[in-house]
Amino acid sequence: MSTNLPHLIQQIATQLGATPDDTQITPIRHGTFDRNNVWRLELVGEPYLLKQHLITQPIGASAFTPFQIESKVLSVLHQAGCRVPKIVWKSEPYLLLEWCGESTLDDLAQEKPLKDLTTIRNNVVRELCHIEGAFSNYADTIAPYTFPLNLYHTMEAMLTQAQKTINYLTQLGKESTLTNQHTDIETIWAELATRLQAHQSPTLGGLDYNAKNVVIHSQTPTFIDFASVGWDWQERRLIQTLSSLGAHRQDGNFVNLLDTAAVELYANESENYRSGRSRSEFATQVDRHHLLFYLVTIYRLVRAVAQPDRAENRTLLCAWGDAKARLRQAITLLADTHLSDDPCAHQLREFIAQFRQLF
Repeated sequence: MSTNLPHLIQQIATQLGATPDDTQITPIRHGTFDRNNVWRLELVGEPYLLKQHLITQPIGASAFTPFQIESKVLSVLHQAGCRVPKIVWKSEPYLLLEWCGESTLDDLAQEKPLKDLTTIRNNVVRELCHIEGAFSNYADTIAPYTFPLNLYHTMEAMLTQAQKTINYLTQLGKESTLTNQHTDIETIWAELATRLQAHQSPTLGGLDYNAKNVVIHSQTPTFIDFASVGWDWQERRLIQTLSSLGAHRQDGNFVNLLDTAAVELYANESENYRSGRSRSEFATQVDRHHLLFYLVTIYRLVRAVAQPDRAENRTLLCAWGDAKARLRQAITLLADTHLSDDPCAHQLREFIAQFRQLF
């Protein structure tokens, strides 16, 4: 716990007309992991979220700190009617936010059957698109706070990692009894990769997209993390928001909340904010980004197993646990998730489905 917290609690209690004796503060956990910068603060029985920004210097080319970025963006989005927490009190680097729910989308995806989450999932898709519209409407206001993410280099790095996964699976196939499509798969992947590179229609939004950053109360989602914002592909935000990673959970695994119904809803909603693309084009791009996301995930897992002593790999394996179980689930999700009519995506998933037996 921060050594500044007792003084901070005194400030907050005074500001809200209470005393420190009326408060109770507990760290927020993600599975077995205690976050060291977010707490649940109860003041006269009313819960709030207290967040400390650990980075106190301006980030990237921006002249603003994460505290200043999040303060501004939350205010703009809240005024635009988006489901984001209201700022109750602030003093850099601390934000006191309204409490928006007991469970994250990541928690629910790990703990409940997918059929019980359809309404929540659909509400998340709608709100993600609503937030996209608000960012578009207030782009000039938010522009000075954006992080200059180089999307060309980002895509190049992801495609390189995905290509290594394809090569790895192809080699496994040659060493086993699997024989289908080994000579064709590189052509199929090259075509899909070319289409991903050619798709350049990023949108302005948050840059920390994760199911743990969506809090759920009575099936209503609230998006809670906007300490960094910038331009990125909205399909990538959608996929990572609806892909539960279950980090730091003893029984955690990958859970995919996307299906064709969710993609159709996303395509319908996106038409309200982005013109010039058909619903099938939206669906195809989601499908391609979904493949890319899990191919990169497999690359990260294989690299972590091969080099477990590297710091980033130790962190990954600590968060994700059983690497073999994770690999098996990633292969399963790649094989079984069909989100569009894109023939390249379909053929690639057929190829990957052959490798279930090897993990």
